[in-house]
Amino acid sequence: MNIGLKEVRQSARLTQEQLAEKMNVSRQSVAKWENGESIPDIAKCCELAKIFNMEIEDIASMFIQKYDTGLPHPKNKYLFGVSRIVDNKIILPEEALKVFELKNGDDLIVLGDITQGIALLPKKGYNDFISLVNNFDVLGEEKNENGN
Repeated sequence: MNIGLKEVRQSARLTQEQLAEKMNVSRQSVAKWENGESIPDIAKCCELAKIFNMEIEDIASMFIQKYDTGLPHPKNKYLFGVSRIVDNKIILPEEALKVFELKNGDDLIVLGDITQGIALLPKKGYNDFISLVNNFDVLGEEKNENGN
């Protein structure tokens, strides 16, 4: 059996609430990490490593074994964790909301491809992208004000 966050936390004699308080997250976040419903972002993994006096690689391995695709993770790309659909609603991890500056009421565009998966894009980002695309021709040359 692989050791997980729950076992590490219990061996440190911390409750979920105590760990959550040390990390400035909710107790529910800790519970989801322990149950495999989501995984902490890299910054939270660093905090866990410090709290438990462990190497970041050891902390990360507790989570990535289940989700690892074997692919490299490019710069500025994120794996925020797993979200569950409940009552046809998707709950995004807090860190994802912070990074993309999302808040209640923001519109997200859902993109999908059978082979690539699903992507969520803030509507404001989509509008910026469309404006950028409209200013370039197929070869990537910027159009002038007249569209030529």
